[in-house]
Amino acid sequence: MNKTKEKILLKALKLFNENGISAVSSKTIAESIGISYGNLCYHFPRKDDIVLALYLRMQKEVDAEFKLMQEEVLNFDFVLDRLKVLFAVLYKYKFIYLGITKVIRHYDHIKHHAIEQNDERKRILEGLSEFLIDNGYMLHFHNDKQKALFIHSLLLVSNSWIADSEVFYSGREDDKVEYYMQLFFSMIRPYLTKKGREGFRKVYVEIEN
Repeated sequence: MNKTKEKILLKALKLFNENGISAVSSKTIAESIGISYGNLCYHFPRKDDIVLALYLRMQKEVDAEFKLMQEEVLNFDFVLDRLKVLFAVLYKYKFIYLGITKVIRHYDHIKHHAIEQNDERKRILEGLSEFLIDNGYMLHFHNDKQKALFIHSLLLVSNSWIADSEVFYSGREDDKVEYYMQLFFSMIRPYLTKKGREGFRKVYVEIEN
């Protein structure tokens, strides 16, 4: 990628994360990296183009982690490690999830893409749960409805934890991603067999009562 375009995207990501999309203009981004507004517009005619580029970059990184989980499904420890990396990637682009409703309503292209990606990730999580069940890590679901609710709850947490953390999290910033990983794992834990709980202990920190 062109070095100037990369600088624009990296600075925009930082400013969007710190201040939100609405509070940052293309002119502000240009000034912050010492280029003219015209130069920025040459690469990204509208701020919307910057937002879209960052969104697509984020989705590409997230997709890569989901595909690695899918490809390495036989390695349970690897799958759990990829989940941790996935949460870190989501937090890297936190501005998208902090304003997800506004972004989805404003950018039709992003809305359709997000729905397609969500459906694909749903299929991957269904495949992973089937692997865990077949290999004795997870209990069988009572019915398809329970399975669907379980998968939806995992997607709901992965899509909304960043917004929750900005308002309600009160711990150390360095521990934020780890805390929400624990929350994510706590939703999975009741469905695990003894074998599954032993595997999860390698990445899941028990919360003492």
